Amino acid sequence: MYKQKKERILCDILNAYHDLKKPDFHFVMETYNSLKYKEVINDIYSLFRFKVKDNTDLNYDVCISLEFDYLNKSMCLYLSLVSTYAFLLYDDKVIDCHDDVYQSFTNLIDILFSNNFVLLKKNELLYEFDIDTSPFSVKDKKASILGLLFSFGLSVN
Repeated sequence: MYKQKKERILCDILNAYHDLKKPDFHFVMETYNSLKYKEVINDIYSLFRFKVKDNTDLNYDVCISLEFDYLNKSMCLYLSLVSTYAFLLYDDKVIDCHDDVYQSFTNLIDILFSNNFVLLKKNELLYEFDIDTSPFSVKDKKASILGLLFSFGLSVN
C-alpha cells in the first residue's frame, strides 16, 4: 500500500477514535445516523430491491454490513463508519477492479464512488499498524486496517 494512503487511513482512524488508548466510539451512531450514510444505504436497497440483508452489529463493529446474493453465493459489502472506506467480499475473496465480479456491479461501485467511498483491496485491509489493541477489548488481535476500520471479528483470506 502506498505510504500516503496508509497515512491517510491512520489519520482517519485517529480522527474517529480521538485517542487510541481510550477510544471514543460515539462516532459510530453519529455516522450511522448521518444523512450521507442513510442515502447510500437507500441507494443500495433501491438497486437490489429488497434482496439485501443487513447484518450490521453496532455493538461490536464499526461498519455497516450488507449481504446479498449473486450467482447463488453470498456477497457482502462492508461500509466503514470510521470514514468512507468499503470493501466487497464474494466467495471468501476480497473483490477489486481486476475481478470479473467487479464488472457486474458497476451500479453499486458508482454509488460508492459518487459518495467518495474508497474500495480497499485485500493487502490494504491486512496492513497492520503498531497499535495496542487492548483498549478495543480484543485479545491477541493485531491492529489491522480491517479491525480498526470495520471489525476485529472479520477475517479475509
